[in-house]
Amino acid sequence: MAEGDERRSWWKRLERLQPKNTGAELERAPSVHAVVESWKTGLSASNLKTEGAKKAYERARQRERLKLESSGGAQRLHVLDIPLKELPVVVIDLEMTGFEPHADEIVSFGAWRLQGKKWEEGEDANFYQIVNPGMRIPPATERLLRITSEEASQAMPVAEGLTKFMDFVGERIVIAHASAHDKAFLRTALWRYYKSPWRHRMLDTMMIARWLYPQLRSSDLDMLLQHVGIEVEQRHHALWDARATAELWLNFMEQAEKRRVTTLREMYMYLSQY
Repeated sequence: MAEGDERRSWWKRLERLQPKNTGAELERAPSVHAVVESWKTGLSASNLKTEGAKKAYERARQRERLKLESSGGAQRLHVLDIPLKELPVVVIDLEMTGFEPHADEIVSFGAWRLQGKKWEEGEDANFYQIVNPGMRIPPATERLLRITSEEASQAMPVAEGLTKFMDFVGERIVIAHASAHDKAFLRTALWRYYKSPWRHRMLDTMMIARWLYPQLRSSDLDMLLQHVGIEVEQRHHALWDARATAELWLNFMEQAEKRRVTTLREMYMYLSQY
């Protein structure tokens, strides 16, 4: 495919990332009245620990209500109300040449798809791609990632790998551990190569861990995997770190349900305290 055709194809896919309310979708989506009623019977501000958290919850609830009434955006809210056990997500991990998004570059993408509590199966169940960062990988990073500069130089360009990765992600909720790091690189890469912003909703398993396990001295991936009892095929490998993070997410869903947190809306309200 020619570069121009590939970019046009990418923009068509990118347009689909924005929810469009067709008549059929509006019929399936909850009405504003139904949403307001669900708020009344759902998560209560009295369940939150501090006055600040309670006020934040009420402000967020009021903003969502006003947004719905002014724009009719029930479809976006509907995503927040899907039970976690049914929520389609993609769990991701990236490996980079360093820590600075504007100076370093992505080396590999890894991702797994989950439909609620079930692993998706088949050829599209996971995604792994090494890409050419256009620079030498520092020796220490080569040893950590087990990817050499020579190997990466033979791979597809970052822009092409990014297109394939975003196509795999689709419109799903994105989950990552310490997601701010991955998000910063994705945001920079999307703007650098396509002049497009990052539009996906994300969940950070590190933040969820701080809520579920406040007694732990650290929320880094190794500590959490050891605490929960999850083994990793290979650390600092995008595909297998994403797999380990997905297993953490499955564990955290179970823990959240025991606390009667069953939707994204409810989880966001609790995570706002951290």
